Amino acid sequence: MRFELRVPPLLLFVVIALAMWLGGGEGRGSGVLLILATALLLAGALLGGGALLHFAHQRTTVNPIRLQQSRVLVTQGVYRISRNPMYLGLLCWLMALACYLGGIAVWLGPLLLFGWLTRFQILPEERALRARFGVAYLQYCRRVRRWC
Repeated sequence: MRFELRVPPLLLFVVIALAMWLGGGEGRGSGVLLILATALLLAGALLGGGALLHFAHQRTTVNPIRLQQSRVLVTQGVYRISRNPMYLGLLCWLMALACYLGGIAVWLGPLLLFGWLTRFQILPEERALRARFGVAYLQYCRRVRRWC
């Protein structure tokens, strides 16, 4: 497809977050929503940071556009929880922003990120990883869910 592996996920995240911020919400979240936003921020940082550390430790690329540079199939740490913890971290951060901004319309941002990443990033990545790592990747997919 035309958009597969073309838009860097971090760029997409920034554009959607900016649109959510500029579009505003019905007001600022309060009470339970702010506590939830804080928890989501922390979860996103732990997932994304943990994933980056594992990639650095394995000395493999984190570039989601150049999958052919992948040296190792990373399956440890946060990769036991999710096959896509970096993307899950970004999703957590957008959900935190939606909680902070308040309102229903801002939840279109996390939904858009989820749908776009699944269709145009994750599915093509899975095809490439299956081709590169074969049975090991298929076994990993049986043990660990795509998102969480």
